[in-house]
Amino acid sequence: MARHFVWHVYAAAAVAAIGVGRPAFAQFYGKKKDAPAEKPRELEKLREEGARVLAPLEGEAGAAASSSHWSIVLATFWGEKHEEAGRLGLHKVRAEAGLPGAYLETRDKATVIAYGRYESPSDPAAQADLARIRAVRVDGGAPFAAALLTPPAPEHLAGSLPELDLRNAKKQFGEDKALYTLQVAIYGRGDRSAATAEEVAEFRKAAEDAAVLLRRDGELAFYYHAPERSMVTVGIFGQEEYDPLNRPGIEGFGLIEARERHPLNLLNGKGIREKLPGVDESDPRAWRMQPSMLVGVPES
Repeated sequence: MARHFVWHVYAAAAVAAIGVGRPAFAQFYGKKKDAPAEKPRELEKLREEGARVLAPLEGEAGAAASSSHWSIVLATFWGEKHEEAGRLGLHKVRAEAGLPGAYLETRDKATVIAYGRYESPSDPAAQADLARIRAVRVDGGAPFAAALLTPPAPEHLAGSLPELDLRNAKKQFGEDKALYTLQVAIYGRGDRSAATAEEVAEFRKAAEDAAVLLRRDGELAFYYHAPERSMVTVGIFGQEEYDPLNRPGIEGFGLIEARERHPLNLLNGKGIREKLPGVDESDPRAWRMQPSMLVGVPES
């Protein structure tokens, strides 16, 4: 009975394997020589807003042996002892499920049991291994029926148009000039549930297409690919446009114009209805369409 219960837990964990936590926010602001040690709350708030939609630029040290490849996640372990639970789980996967090639990874906020390293989700080997793993039977059950292909780490998610990739903006415009950009669109699942490899490919293409169309209209547009969603931003702004340290609340003419042209942050082409904090939801004024938001330009 105990063994059967453990495999049931593995199967349940695999369902959420793609959504390994909300990504932690990496450094989006270049260090300035004269910057004070303590940043004002407004700048910290800007960081937090960006964290909701932009993926980390780099994994934590020692993590992600398959960071540059697609891999199959069999099970995910959360909580304070996720690494210990993962080690025990890996032993059972190798010994009882007949998958000696499985390995352990510490990713963003969880430990996962993964299998394989593939160049793309369409790799024939990836598809064959995924089908085989999903069909594995243990004690009469299929513990990995929900196993899923997962994408590489964000730094390896370069798109097909590098000149429009936001990660390259600092190289193009300079570290000091490219501090901020205005996010105007998201392509992904609205409920942040796990996306399939096919959906991820669709989101990436949609974001790149949108950036291209905006560029053709004369807008300085970029795309940014996170593991399961993609964002579109417009404009490159430096301290002359937005300086929360010395001129809090003051925006330059270029940023103001960009907000006027793109007042909303759209999800798959539609507005996002959100509730204002501190206002009763029965009040009509408690709801608004999510505005476009200023986010930091990632390091190259």
